[in-house]
Amino acid sequence: MKLQVFLYNKFGYAQRIADALAEKFTCKCDQIPPAYQCNEERLIFIVYEKYGSLDKKLVAYMKEMDKKKVQNIAYIEISNTGNEALDQMSEIVKANGVNISGTYGVAIKRGLFSKGELTDEQFQDVMKFADEQGKANFEFLRRQG
Repeated sequence: MKLQVFLYNKFGYAQRIADALAEKFTCKCDQIPPAYQCNEERLIFIVYEKYGSLDKKLVAYMKEMDKKKVQNIAYIEISNTGNEALDQMSEIVKANGVNISGTYGVAIKRGLFSKGELTDEQFQDVMKFADEQGKANFEFLRRQG
């Protein structure tokens, strides 16, 4: 299977999800910017937190993505609304011919004096999304049901 998980983590939400995805699909998980580049991956999950502006390192990494590195990307955004940069992140890689397999937003409110929590329901919904993405991109996962 040519699948990997990458994360951009500030508050720990992305780490929890990315670790679970790597375990689910028995694949590597790496922080952005990674120690290594993608090479002919069928699917990568990008799990990122967006509180404030998009980090320059995350944007620069995404601009390097092209069809030689990855065919499909599935984004999982964690932010106050769950959809603050999904369109912007998608446009960055579409410009290089990379397909967006899917996007999923997780709304976790963070404020100056409040720290939101990733609920079990949100976590299970992310895992369902990941399962759908895996089945959409890998025949043997579709056969497993």
